[in-house]
Order: sequence, then structure tokens, then C-alpha cells
Amino acid sequence: MYAIVRTGGKQYRVEEGRSLDVERLPAAEGETVELGDVLLIEQDGSVTIGRPTIEGARVLAHVDANGRAKKIIIFTYKNKVRTRSKTGHRQSFTRLTVEEILLPGQEAKAKPKRARKAKAAEEAEVETPEAETPEAEIEAIAEPVAEAPAVEEAPKPRARRAAPKAEKKARPAKAEKLKKAPRGKAEAKKDEKKPARRRILRRKKED
Repeated sequence: MYAIVRTGGKQYRVEEGRSLDVERLPAAEGETVELGDVLLIEQDGSVTIGRPTIEGARVLAHVDANGRAKKIIIFTYKNKVRTRSKTGHRQSFTRLTVEEILLPGQEAKAKPKRARKAKAAEEAEVETPEAETPEAEIEAIAEPVAEAPAVEEAPKPRARRAAPKAEKKARPAKAEKLKKAPRGKAEAKKDEKKPARRRILRRKKED
């Protein structure tokens, strides 16, 4: 059994239990959608054709996902005119799984309840018996607990102070070091040359 359905301006061949992608529908994931534009139904070799649609016929489908198709690049170009345009497009779609194809006057089947929900309802109905506590445990809980005797803490040993470190000897200043430092050969030569120059100047003045 199959049917031909129209949705989003397109026609699709649908069968129970099969999935298909159609143009985007205003429905959230997990909902059930009803497609009313049924153009043709085939059942056991007999074909029913609508004019243009079959009144009362419908297709029930489950919404699996809402997504977008792969990107298509649209590029237009004109030679020797320098006109170029490049655009991209992703078509939105809705993925459906066909549940039932209903003939005119036929009603949808009642969906069976999920096993998990049925088990949860049964467990909620069954009352669990309260645990009975023995009398010995109740008496033990009622008796006051004796307080433990206070333990005196031992006195802590006093911390010894560290011995003061010996003061370091003061280092001599830089000026004293310079005075004690021996003169180099270059400075000694300068001192020897100074009196010789003065003598030469004095002779010139006397002349």
C-alpha cells in the first residue's frame, strides 16, 4: 500500500514505515503531522485517484528532525563586462517517518503506552510496607550517651631564642682604598715631567 501526497508544492510517494525529506513544515521534533492533500492511494491492486484530491484521506507522519541541506553555490558571470555575483543557499527540510495511510472514513489506531511508563505507574500504586524497628534498638536510641572525660593537654615547651649573630666588620670606604692603592707608571711619569716644564718656562721669562 502506498499513496502520493502533495506538500510544499511537490509530490511524494509515501509508504508506511519509510522516511522522507519534505519542504520545511511548522512542526517541532517529536510531533505528529497530518498531510491532507492525498492525490492517489493504491491498496491490494486497486487504485483510487482524487479529483484533484481524495476527500477524507490523510497520511499521519512523525517528525524526526528539522535541518538544512548541503550548501549550493550560485555563480553568475558575463564575459568582457566585469559582472560577477556569487551567492550560497541551504534549503531547509523536515524529515518525516510515515506511520499510517488512512482511507476516507478510517480512524487512526490507538498508540500503545510505553512499557516504562506502565511499569512506573504500577510501582507507584504498590505501597511499600514500613520497616519495623525492634524494641531493643528503640531503647538504645532513647538512652542518653555518657559524656567522655576531659583530657588535660600537656604544657608546650618554650621556644629558645637564637643567639645573636656577630656583627660584621665595617668595610673601609672607597676613598681610603684609593689612597692606599699604589700609583701606576703613567701617573709617576706625569709627576716627573711637571717640574721640567716649569724650568723651561722660567728660563724663557728670564731671557
